[in-house]
Amino acid sequence: MSLTLPSLAPPNAPPISPALSEQLLALRRRWRIILAATIIVPALALAAMWLSPTAYTATGILLYDPGSAAIPGDSDNLPQNAANEDAVTASQAEIIASLPAATQIATQLNLAALPEFNPALRKHRLLPAKPATASALAEAAQRALSVTVMPGSRVLTVSFTSRNPQLAADAANLAMQLYLNHEREGSFAALTDAQDWLETHSAAVQTQLDATEAQLAQARTAAGLVQGAQASLTTETASRLAAALVQAQADMAMNQARLQSAAAGGDAAAANAAIAPNLLPLRQKQADIAAQVQSLAAQYGPNYPDLQSARSQLAAITGEIGAEAGRELDAAKADLAADAAQITTLQAALSNARLQEQSEDEESAPIRALQQRADAGQDMLRAMTQQAGELAQDASLTKPDARILSLAAVPSQPSTPHNGLILLAAVGLGFCSGILLAGLRGALDTSLHSGTEIRGLTGLPCYAMIPETSSPYLAALDAPFSLYAEQLRALRTGLGLTGGPCRIIAITAARPGEGKTTTSIALARSLASAGLRVLAIDGDIRQPSFDPHFGTGGAPGLTDYLAGVATREEIISEDLLTGAKIMPAGTQAKAALSLFLSPALPQFLYMLREDFDVILIDAPPAFALAEGRVLARLADCALLCIRWGTTPSRIIRAAVLLLEEAGVVIAGTALTRVNAAAHQNSGYADAEIYHPRYGGYFRH
Repeated sequence: MSLTLPSLAPPNAPPISPALSEQLLALRRRWRIILAATIIVPALALAAMWLSPTAYTATGILLYDPGSAAIPGDSDNLPQNAANEDAVTASQAEIIASLPAATQIATQLNLAALPEFNPALRKHRLLPAKPATASALAEAAQRALSVTVMPGSRVLTVSFTSRNPQLAADAANLAMQLYLNHEREGSFAALTDAQDWLETHSAAVQTQLDATEAQLAQARTAAGLVQGAQASLTTETASRLAAALVQAQADMAMNQARLQSAAAGGDAAAANAAIAPNLLPLRQKQADIAAQVQSLAAQYGPNYPDLQSARSQLAAITGEIGAEAGRELDAAKADLAADAAQITTLQAALSNARLQEQSEDEESAPIRALQQRADAGQDMLRAMTQQAGELAQDASLTKPDARILSLAAVPSQPSTPHNGLILLAAVGLGFCSGILLAGLRGALDTSLHSGTEIRGLTGLPCYAMIPETSSPYLAALDAPFSLYAEQLRALRTGLGLTGGPCRIIAITAARPGEGKTTTSIALARSLASAGLRVLAIDGDIRQPSFDPHFGTGGAPGLTDYLAGVATREEIISEDLLTGAKIMPAGTQAKAALSLFLSPALPQFLYMLREDFDVILIDAPPAFALAEGRVLARLADCALLCIRWGTTPSRIIRAAVLLLEEAGVVIAGTALTRVNAAAHQNSGYADAEIYHPRYGGYFRH
């Protein structure tokens, strides 16, 4: 299975930086960790959701409106600004979700009988639980109850969460009803307090008013005033005299105007009408007869009977008008004289009355003060009585400061767990965790996985990436066209073993288990099967590696020859499969270092050079024995074997430094025991050889 990472850069975008590219490749190489985390975390989430109980949340809506229930004239209960209003609304939310309210909910809904709120009733418990106390039930109900205020408003949402949807709706509605009852009781208490205050103060005002009116009555009696009158007798007399004087002056002015109009001359008819308005019909009749006379005079002679009769009528009416006008004029003059006399009399009487009134005012000043105080007391008592009546009649005063906009309905869908969201979040969390774990694994894993990393770390070439196989000693012989055999040939080419300067090669490693012995034997057999004269020397004196594979246990070897206890012919045997020559480590392990440092070893290697095309020395690990570094220094060059994905980079750097300090010429490296399937999808350039597209070139 391979993991292909999509391209993160859009078309025509600049190339991804090497550092980022390397990080993406590192994630690709550890795709199994990412995939495992992406699967495991959602699986755990599914298990948790399956084990988690389903909960339902019912929500009701309240509107906090203190203005609709405020007492008339009481502005202290109304918020003064937006900040204060928000604080007051938030306090109402705290009241709804308070512990006393939760206690009533737990009691009225009998939450003690539900396992959800009473742990003692729950089944499948490892340890028995005590029955829940009243305070514990109240706290559990309070945790299930939540109240939130919608931003910028006085709307409150009341929610209750329970495993029973009907219980959730009942509890939410009960919480709202308890709050309304609480507010209604508070409003009724405020109304009662207001009424008590008004009654108390009304009684005090009434007592004070009674005392004031008693004092006022005594003062009036002493002053000779009429009880209950609005002014003294002198004041009333002065008022009547002033009114009569004004009326007399108006009548006199009218009569003067009539006389002046009559005396002005001019139109006699108008003057007579001003004096005697009752002459107007006679004047109209006079005008009609005069017009008749003129008409008859124009048509007939002066002796015409009708003309004479009309003239007689005209003279009679004219005389009657004159007599009546004279009488009216005399009457008007008499009226004018009477008005003048009356005005003089009234003015004198009014002057006397005002003098007397002024004297009485000075004496009645205390009475007026008492009257004003009595009037103020009556006004206050009247206002209190009116307000008390409003308090008694206004039923809205007992309304709560809030009202329910929407009752909580029984929820049809569970509120928790949100399976879809949780699963989606779990997938994202698993993927992120996988990336984090892969990055952590990459940070902690300092081993090498490619020739590119080896070159970057040591500066040495990597000649081969030898895959791990079940039979590494025979794989190249059984399948000469396999990838394993091809990597041995790549190693032979890289080291220049055919006619090159490196004929004596020490194969070593930083520590045991790196595959140096396997590489030595497999390379020796591969070279021998190719027709080269090959000698493989087991240089690991203390832990001989050739004995189990070639059956040379206890046989004389290199150390025996150097010690002079065995001949050359006695220490060299032959591999029955390929004909390669084999030289065991020998039996003189205790003196190995001194033997290797003696001139005999260089001379022996020089002689062997003449008889073999390639001499491979399986040297001990660089950190294990000093003999290993001596053998590597005596060889023409050394090959450092590095186990794929295992050996830490710091160990490799230290081994290279140790060999170089010993004078060893390190020709290159080989990456051993490579996991072909994992390396194939690693994204390294040298993983190309493991791709299935090259399957036609290699046959197992």
